[in-house]
Amino acid sequence: MNPPKKRMPVSPDEWLIHARSDLRLAKLGIAQDILREQICFHAQQAVEKSLKAVLLHFKVDFPFTHDLEELLDTLKIAGISIPLNLNEIGVLTPYAVETRYPGYWGEISESEVIEALEFAESAIKWAEETTKKSK
Repeated sequence: MNPPKKRMPVSPDEWLIHARSDLRLAKLGIAQDILREQICFHAQQAVEKSLKAVLLHFKVDFPFTHDLEELLDTLKIAGISIPLNLNEIGVLTPYAVETRYPGYWGEISESEVIEALEFAESAIKWAEETTKKSK
């Protein structure tokens, strides 16, 4: 079977649908005894997709990267204000790749999981507000 041709979601709303879905998966993981690494992976994905939704909204080209620091830099260079509480989201970047496979990560604490979920919630809220108010 041939994979379908890649299609980039065309609207910030599509990116935010995926971001909210990732956050829901992360939260479901807590109640279902899912590995902390996988919960944090989905939290990181929610943040990444939220940032990309904002960049897409402002018609700013963005790199195909999981590096949240790079996406923050892209936002700043474009003159897009980022809330202070999101300045440290770069700590989630390792969850995008390293945590997806066994043996590549140390212990993730409960407080790190909570922090990842809080960052995801904040990023989604900011992205929703940002993309709605300048329509």
